[in-house]
This record gives sequence, structure tokens and C-alpha cells, in this order.
Amino acid sequence: MLKKSVTLSTVLTPAARRALHRHGRDSLSDLRFLEQWATNPSYNAATILRAGQIRRTNPDLMQDIDTGIRQGGTRKALR
Repeated sequence: MLKKSVTLSTVLTPAARRALHRHGRDSLSDLRFLEQWATNPSYNAATILRAGQIRRTNPDLMQDIDTGIRQGGTRKALR
């Protein structure tokens, strides 16, 4: 089975890149979600619950991602 390699360009903020390096590929979908949520939050039940759960377990990470996006810590626009 071929594995898709994870590059640091898959997450854009420095905080998310550090978390990806620290926790590995298993955290990639959560990190992408957090960056998208910080940029353009969606207010449906599923995304609110997911964001709340991640925020409760990693409040510093969410704050760092928010700060990174506000400071222009991204290299390209989030989709």
C-alpha cells in the first residue's frame, strides 16, 4: 500500500506545523480543520462540536493558530 507523504505545506500556520511535527500524520485532519475554522468558521452542529472538543483539549494550539492567521503566518490563502 502506498502512503501519501505529509509535507509541511499541508498546514499553513507555524503552530500547526509544529503540532504536525510533534504528533504526526494522525493529527493532520484536525490541524487542517482548525486552520479552516479560524479563517472561516462554519456554524453547524458538527463543526461547532468538533471545534469545541479540539479547543478544550488544546486551548494553546487554537490560540496560536488564531494568532498565526491574524499575523499573516500563512503562505497562501486557505480554501
